[in-house]
Amino acid sequence: MTRTVLRVAALVATLILLSGCKTMNLMQDKKEESLQNRLKAYQSTLRWGYPGQAYNFLRKDIAAKTPLPQNLSNVSVTEYKVIRPPDLVAENQATQTAVIGYIFDDRQVEKTLHDRQLWEYDPEAKTWFRINPIPEYR
Repeated sequence: MTRTVLRVAALVATLILLSGCKTMNLMQDKKEESLQNRLKAYQSTLRWGYPGQAYNFLRKDIAAKTPLPQNLSNVSVTEYKVIRPPDLVAENQATQTAVIGYIFDDRQVEKTLHDRQLWEYDPEAKTWFRINPIPEYR
């Protein structure tokens, strides 16, 4: 009888642990899905002609200290290509690298820059914010 009680207790404990793992995996999956959605929104914002709107993706404290460059109305993005896909580097941090092609409208000379992005998850907002500077268009 003692063996039966121990087996039942072990089975219950295993089920509890497994359900906890499932919950943790679901939370991680939602966080990763949120990252993918945020990165797509960032890419679309830049790619379709709104480079100044990229600053809205910065974490609030960083955005408050970051002046908006004056030349953004003269910039047209011609290409956005992810060359290093998103990678979780810590529980709440991820990186991604993209190459951005652009022109200054008044010069029509195409240039490129490497955008090494560092993103951080905000559990209260349930979204990701960029935490490193946005590269300048020069």
